[in-house]
Parts: sequence; C-alpha cells; structure tokens
Amino acid sequence: MRLPRVLEPLRHRDFRLLWMGQTVSTFGNFIYAVALPFQILALGGTPLQLGLGVGISTATTLVFLLVGGAIVDRIPRRRVILASDFASGCVVSVVALLGFIGALRIEHIYVASAVFGMTLAFFAPAMTAIIPELIPSEVLQPGNALRGLSRQISRVGGLLAGGIIVAAAGPPLAFAIDAVTFFASFVALGLARPPRREPPVLAPLVRQVREGLAYTFSVPWLWITIFLFALVNVGLEFPFVIALPLLVRDVLHSDASLYGAIGAFVGVGEACGTVLVGQLRVRRTGVAMYLWATLTGIAVAGFGLVPTLPAILFFAFVQGASLVGFGILWDTSLQRHVPQALLGRVSSVDYFGAILLGPVAPLIFALLVERFGPAGTFVIGGASAAVLCLAALLVRSIRDLE
Repeated sequence: MRLPRVLEPLRHRDFRLLWMGQTVSTFGNFIYAVALPFQILALGGTPLQLGLGVGISTATTLVFLLVGGAIVDRIPRRRVILASDFASGCVVSVVALLGFIGALRIEHIYVASAVFGMTLAFFAPAMTAIIPELIPSEVLQPGNALRGLSRQISRVGGLLAGGIIVAAAGPPLAFAIDAVTFFASFVALGLARPPRREPPVLAPLVRQVREGLAYTFSVPWLWITIFLFALVNVGLEFPFVIALPLLVRDVLHSDASLYGAIGAFVGVGEACGTVLVGQLRVRRTGVAMYLWATLTGIAVAGFGLVPTLPAILFFAFVQGASLVGFGILWDTSLQRHVPQALLGRVSSVDYFGAILLGPVAPLIFALLVERFGPAGTFVIGGASAAVLCLAALLVRSIRDLE
C-alpha cells in the first residue's frame, strides 16, 4: 500500500529509529520547558533571572557551535547525537535529584543550562546533517516534515503533561521524566546502523571552520537569511520565554497547566502545518518560507493585541502552523543545495546566527516586560519580526530560491 508522501521516510529503518527516539526525547524537553520557569519562580526568581537562565544556555551554545559543526563533519553524526543524549540525561538527573531532596538552587539550574547549551552545539548540526544519510534526496522535504511532526507531537503531549505534572507534583518530577526520555532516545538511536560515510580528509579544525564560513558567505540567500533571522528569532522566541509565564500568571490569572495548554495549541498548529507542507511541492521556496515567517510574526503580536484566552489559543495555533512552514522549507533548502561534506559546518553557522543574540535578548525582553508589561512585549516582538520578514522579499536571491 502506498503511504501518503509525508510518511514515506518511515519506510527507512534507521530514520524510523531516529524519529521515534527524538520524539520521546523532545516530549521530555517540553515537560522540562514547563518546569523550568515555574521552578525559578518558586525559588523566588525575578524576570531577569528567568532571562539569565536562557541567556547562559545560548551563550554556551555560541561558544561551542562552530567547532561543533566542524566535528560533526569529521566523525559519525550518530555518535555525536548519542553522546549529546547521554550527557543531557545525566545532567537533568542531577537537577531532579537536587529538587527531590530540597537542595536545588537557581545557581544549579544555571550550571545545567550551560551544559545543555554545550551539548546542543553538537546536537543541532548533527541532526540536520544526518537526515540525508538516512533517506533518499527525493523524500528530504517529507523527512524534514516528519522531524517537525515529531516536535509537534511532543509539544502537545509534553506541554500538557508538563503543566499537569508541575501543578500537581512540582518541577522535580518533571525533571526526572525528562531524564528518562533522554536515555530512551539514546537506546533507540543505538539500535540504528546508518551507512558508513567515506571518511573525510582531515584538515586542521580551524581551517574546516573557515571553509564552512566561506561557503556560507558565498551564497547570498543563505547568509542573508542567517543574518536576518538573528534578529527575527529574537522577536518570535523571547516573548514566549520571558513574557508568557507572566502573561499567564498576571493577566490570565492562571498557573502552569494553562501555560502548558497554550504551548500545546502551538504544537497542534505545528502538526497541521507539517502535514500541509509535507504534502506540497513548493517551487518558489524563498517566497513561500518568508510569507510563512511573516504570518508567524503577526500571530505573536496577536498575543498582546488581544490578551484573552480564546484569542491567545487561536494565535498560538497560527503561530505554530506558520513557523513550521518556514522551518521545513529552510531545512530542505540547506540539505538540497549545500554539499554533504559541508552540511554540518553550514548547519552550525545557521544555528549560530539563529541564536546569536540569545545571550542578551532575554535580558532585553525582561526589561521590556517591566516597562510595557507582558502583553506589550508580545506586540513589540511579533511586529518587529513581521516587518523584517516582509523586507526580506525585496532581496532577489531569496525570491529566486527554488
């Protein structure tokens, strides 16, 4: 029986194992995402301390990311992902244990954030680069859609479960569940046996990093999008990181369960967007992905323009559906147009740009929350992102990308 196009990659065993393992692990990460801000608030943390936790993680990722991309192009990508899962599982296990015995402090969370940032610097480029090794090029777009679907399934389940767990039993149990999911992902990928790549000619690490940067800046649509999204991602991401917990607590007068439900609506939107984009054959990729991103900015601004629960749930759905549309088309463009030998390094440059302002953005948004309130912060972030994305369509190399 012929599968829908979006499910075709699941015919390939190693991709299937990776997909299942990452679905479980990402489920745990979203449980952690609910627990983290409410744990910091429970320890007496301020909006600035919420932002500092995110900033530490992002800064650590930036320090290691370009080297991480070069290493991903030197050794088996599967090995990198396994090491990242195992290290992350160990760290969050310690956080959970400290929480259970009542010894957890905000400083411990900051240390854990730094370790997560380091592992992500290797994990993120490895995940992008390993997909073309596991499935044929003709199903790359559906494969990236399924990666997105993994995230969406996990977001919906993880945020709902996280909200219930944190509200009913407290953050330490949520941390412990996240640890178990990391180890489950480690076991799943450990069963995979992807084909061996021809070992690359090993050059000095610094030279390999330079090669990745040189290629990136030789392709206009590539470097322009990376640079632009250093700004766009600030407006799209950090209202959720800093302002949403406070919007839930102070404007909607609710708790972690509603916070998780709003995140779950984002996941439902992402799932619907994933199925749609995974089925489509898009020719004008650059135009399509930037229109998706513009819609995302409008939806984020909507959180603050109409801060009522029905409107926020609607905008959460739209935000998820539109952002995943951009992400699938972007990942597919990288995998189709960037040489396989450079894909890990270019992916690391991409991710470097995406989080470049991450160390300072949480602090800026914490100040915006204090000045304009959580609703006003959403309007500022979303509107800024939408304007930047519309401006990108003036660039010919983006409009011509297919």
